[in-house]
Amino acid sequence: MKYDDLSFTVKNDAGLDVICDIISVVPNEENKEEPYVVFTDYMLDDDNEFVMQYGKIMEIDGESVLKRIEDETIVNRIKEALKDDIVDYVNSQVRESLDD
Repeated sequence: MKYDDLSFTVKNDAGLDVICDIISVVPNEENKEEPYVVFTDYMLDDDNEFVMQYGKIMEIDGESVLKRIEDETIVNRIKEALKDDIVDYVNSQVRESLDD
């Protein structure tokens, strides 16, 4: 994935286009070709924090597709992997590219 591919648009429940940004990339130990990502559409939760969503990037018919993950076991595995030093370094580079 190129760093300039970190933003994408989805349709929300009301059918409106919403811009999302990938915040973190996490290696998928089960399939290195399909990394996990943490992304946000900048909606706020009750604590005024951005709501984080979790997904997996897959290639389907030659195109990259983001499949949302709602399985709490996988989400917890992603959250745990975010604490890894190497993952943290890579994601600091991702965040830096979003600021450019």
